[in-house]
Amino acid sequence: MPAEPAVWYFWTFEPDVLLPSFLICAIYGSGLFRRRAFGSQLQIWRHISFVTGIALINLSLASPLDGLTDHLFWAHQIQHVLLRMAAPMLLALSMPQALLISGLPRSLRGSALAPFLANNALRGVFSTLTNAWVVTGLFIASLYIWQIPSLHDAALRNEGIHYAMHVTMLATGLLFWWRIFDMRPSPGGLGYGVRLMMLWIATLSQIGLGAYLTLKTELLYPAYDIAGRLFGITPLTDEATGGFIIWVPSAMMFLLAAILVIHMWGKQEDRVRAARPKWSAANSDALRYPVTGAALIELARPKNRKLAVGVAAFSLAVFSMTIFAGVLNHLNTVERYRGALMSQALGGHLAAGSGRTVRTQTR
Repeated sequence: MPAEPAVWYFWTFEPDVLLPSFLICAIYGSGLFRRRAFGSQLQIWRHISFVTGIALINLSLASPLDGLTDHLFWAHQIQHVLLRMAAPMLLALSMPQALLISGLPRSLRGSALAPFLANNALRGVFSTLTNAWVVTGLFIASLYIWQIPSLHDAALRNEGIHYAMHVTMLATGLLFWWRIFDMRPSPGGLGYGVRLMMLWIATLSQIGLGAYLTLKTELLYPAYDIAGRLFGITPLTDEATGGFIIWVPSAMMFLLAAILVIHMWGKQEDRVRAARPKWSAANSDALRYPVTGAALIELARPKNRKLAVGVAAFSLAVFSMTIFAGVLNHLNTVERYRGALMSQALGGHLAAGSGRTVRTQTR
């Protein structure tokens, strides 16, 4: 197809992507300079994580991948993975809040940021949006809603709707992964068990949708055929590949995130244990860590019960999803087999009818 090379090599340098990226990087660099002036030392991996996250956003929206998303469902899902997961994960892991605030002009910090932080109404709205279950629901909804065939096809045909798709996916991804990788322990941040539960729910939602899109037999997104699918890929293969991207690679990223959260949990407990010798009998926090074995077991009993219930529920859910995928695959196989039999029967009837017509004409 003559359109394939143009799409594959076409880079778009739109100001609505490049200018915010440049501005954020400039503020980050200014904050780094100011913090270093006061002797603050940050790990190099945090800077690499931040820059890589910004680069992935630009890669998904300005590279030839963006052109491919109008023609291939699987390319669109790769773009969504970058916008909802990979880039926000890296940005959240870099923990850039302090540097970004330090990098803002002093006048802007006083005239805009301080009133916002002091406004109880705005803080209440932000607190609601960042509630563990609200932000998890928004994160899942940003995937499911835009996979509704009518909305998905509308986004391909209308640039404004397509823009809203990208903005909502990136925004909900940033909120979700910021809550997951927030360095503050409870009560400032979320409890680590809650974070693991959020990841578990999001993982199951990805597996369910991905399994369905991978194993289905009907065509859901005809808008790609109108634009023209590239590389000679068939529509069902294109959509099945996109479903697999939602199913497996995304689930593996959630698994990596869970490992990082468990690591953060362990480091927090190490910090607490290291601080115990500094506590006095008058410190009420010391009462949370008993010195006898029986008291320690009693204190750990509720946590162990919650962990056991969580592991059992996760195992049951994964088993149920596996059964669901197997049943769906079986039903699709039976449907394809019936379709093949009907095609053969119809072909036989047509051939027989043609034969009778020829014999009649011969007589």
